[in-house]
Amino acid sequence: MKKVVFILLLVVGFSASELLSQRLDIQERSPVNVGVELGVIFPSQVLLTFEDTALDSNEVYSYLTSTQPSFRFGGYLRFDLFGNHSLESGLYRITRRYNSSVSLLETGEELASNTIRGVAFEMPLMWIISVPLSREARLSTGFGGVVSFFASDFGILDFEYDLDAVIRSRFLGGIKANLGFEYDAGEIGGFYFGATFQHHFQSIAFMRMEYHFDANQSAIGVLDLNGSYLAAVVRYIFPMQ
Repeated sequence: MKKVVFILLLVVGFSASELLSQRLDIQERSPVNVGVELGVIFPSQVLLTFEDTALDSNEVYSYLTSTQPSFRFGGYLRFDLFGNHSLESGLYRITRRYNSSVSLLETGEELASNTIRGVAFEMPLMWIISVPLSREARLSTGFGGVVSFFASDFGILDFEYDLDAVIRSRFLGGIKANLGFEYDAGEIGGFYFGATFQHHFQSIAFMRMEYHFDANQSAIGVLDLNGSYLAAVVRYIFPMQ
């Protein structure tokens, strides 16, 4: 049900932008726009299809994994097609951070925790519709696909709590949606403030968690890592006029 509601909201928002963009026009500008982008990534529960908890084989220990805030940085390129329609792409470096903790299932007492970090690169291709608000300002909405490249597996070895995340594939596909406000400041360039949502079609990695509760004994839990995220985005657009 959540998936249906989310997709309907995207379609309605995209259609509304299309109707408004047919009535308004934005000021003359270069057909090619280049900029740099910084995003702060937050966990997202939208379209979540993977469990974030797991138990060991004896059901004594409980493992909880959560996405941690991280950063996304890169450059973007937009080509104006016709009217207020554009194609947008770019290349971004994203840090993936996950925290995992192990607790006693019966009491909930936390016994150990660790954080792992991995690096990925993203290349989106999106259809953008702009809704002019004035000659300098506009609302921008977009929807499209994205391909992520994962540089390597990631994990951490520890005397008490080991984490090992094996990526599903070097390349993973997904969908992406943007919503933001853009202001053209003329000779000094432009500024964009907005949000982006990304969802992969499958888990990004298979994680193995091993808690050493004795010198020669350990308990193991396994789960899939969710790759969806919501990011707050700031862009600087180079002057191209």
